Amino acid sequence: MNRVSVRIDGVDYNIAGEKPEAEIVKVAKYIDNELKEIFSKAPSLTKINAAILMSVNVADKLFDARSENDQLKDKIEKLESSITNTSEDLEKEFDSVLEKLAQSDEMLAKVKSERDQLKLDLEERDSKIESISLAGSSASDPDIEKKIKSMQMQIKEMENKVAVAEAMATEFQNKAYNIQLNYEELKNSIK
Repeated sequence: MNRVSVRIDGVDYNIAGEKPEAEIVKVAKYIDNELKEIFSKAPSLTKINAAILMSVNVADKLFDARSENDQLKDKIEKLESSITNTSEDLEKEFDSVLEKLAQSDEMLAKVKSERDQLKLDLEERDSKIESISLAGSSASDPDIEKKIKSMQMQIKEMENKVAVAEAMATEFQNKAYNIQLNYEELKNSIK
């Protein structure tokens, strides 16, 4: 327990308390200043009446501070709740983007596989056409030409699908990266 000698309104007091000496002295100076202010405004008051008036003023300030403290606690609780909800929403959105990204990757792989198969089929058809041409057949088979054109159109369609899928995958990857950055910033700001 700390013992401190302080002067309030010209009278020395020995105060004992658990708080550090500096805090006890700070409180005593505050009380002394409050009493001086009351005496400066109402010099005719007795010391007891001035002390009571000062006690009422200090109690009023205490109640105001408690009320403000309670309001701040409520705001903090609401902010913490909001941060928790926002964090959960970000996690859900992040998971959703990752799932879409995985689906996009699967679709891209499927489209690439189909494109590669179409290229192989086209090469096989080209090879057949070349062997027919080399065999000396001067008449061209209209069905083969139609099939070749059809295959070429399918390859172009697949290439377009691959380009779209690659663009979607890139977009999802960028969104996932941005969400992850926002999530990390939010986590760091909560700490």
